[in-house]
Amino acid sequence: MRIRVPHYYKNFKCIGAACTDTCCAGWEVVIDEKSYKFYKTVQGDFGQRLKATMISTDENSFILQNGNCPFLNENKLCDIYTELGEDKLCETCKTYPRFLEEFGDLREIGISLSCMEAAKLIIGNQEPVTFELENNNEIITTYNNINPELFMNLYSARKVTIDILQNRSIDLNSRIALIIAFTQDIQEKIDRDKLSQISDVKKKYAKVDFVKNYINELDRYKDNALEKYENMSKYMNIFRNLEMINDNWPHIINRDLECLHNTNAGEQFFAQQYSDFDAYYQDKTYEFENLLVYFVFRYYLKSVYDEDVLSKVKMAVVSVLIIKELDIVRWIDNGYKFEEADQIDIIHMYSKEIEHSDLNLEALAQALKSNEIFDMEQLIIMLMN
Repeated sequence: MRIRVPHYYKNFKCIGAACTDTCCAGWEVVIDEKSYKFYKTVQGDFGQRLKATMISTDENSFILQNGNCPFLNENKLCDIYTELGEDKLCETCKTYPRFLEEFGDLREIGISLSCMEAAKLIIGNQEPVTFELENNNEIITTYNNINPELFMNLYSARKVTIDILQNRSIDLNSRIALIIAFTQDIQEKIDRDKLSQISDVKKKYAKVDFVKNYINELDRYKDNALEKYENMSKYMNIFRNLEMINDNWPHIINRDLECLHNTNAGEQFFAQQYSDFDAYYQDKTYEFENLLVYFVFRYYLKSVYDEDVLSKVKMAVVSVLIIKELDIVRWIDNGYKFEEADQIDIIHMYSKEIEHSDLNLEALAQALKSNEIFDMEQLIIMLMN
């Protein structure tokens, strides 16, 4: 088995009770079938407590108490861990914040933005993210039912995408525009069942002259601040109407709309805040680059199942657009100051709301495919203004 991880993966350590936003609160804790059956056999007072707090509907889970896992104690520690041992935690609690995907003999593992300690590692390194690959002696017992030709093309196209994102000789917004165009060309080949031609697309985007000319052509998308202002309001309203995970999330979105999109503020105020924040935060653009690489690493290869790589890249781009605007509002509300703690707070809340809700991921994927405000041209307008 080949195992690929981002370089920061090995540095992750749970800080337990010291965490300011415990992973045992704010969302449903799903119990895998093996753990559920074991918990049913536990005897004594603790066994009775387990049975009284589990529910089995579409999936097994614990009944939350005031939004918390019922086994989160007053010291912010887990009673199951204390009473039964680490090995008796359900799979969700054993693995979080790690995520794992397997594609044949390749296993990819990362850590989720929804964990504040993980988020700190993901955005915190000024150097480009690298990935480590190792081989172990694990025997592969099952293979995914995937198209090997499609997978290999996606695998190599993802590398090109990350290489473009990390090419710091080009400004970040132009890099993002490039990966949107690149992915749209890849998607066209997939839709037309012309996988053999994907190599030609990669060669085209590797040419210095092509990239230079493409970036020069991006100037025609500028001077569209009003369209960006109107579209960003529409983006925020789409996100406001998704399933709510955390009670505070709607307030954050509403505050954004109140601050930057109310009729008294207007387009000029909106554009000025973006311009001033870009100047203020110019030395931290690597954070947005790292976020994009995170989303591409985590979701890109999943398109081997639905053949929709364009939506995966659009999700990465739109996620960063949303996060950046929430950053700007926090910066304004903080008296035009913005610290690492603010960034971590915003991105971990975003991840909780979007990445940990199948309903929200599906709804967003549908919007990215069908709503014209997420078309390539509209996304590039958002980047160039």
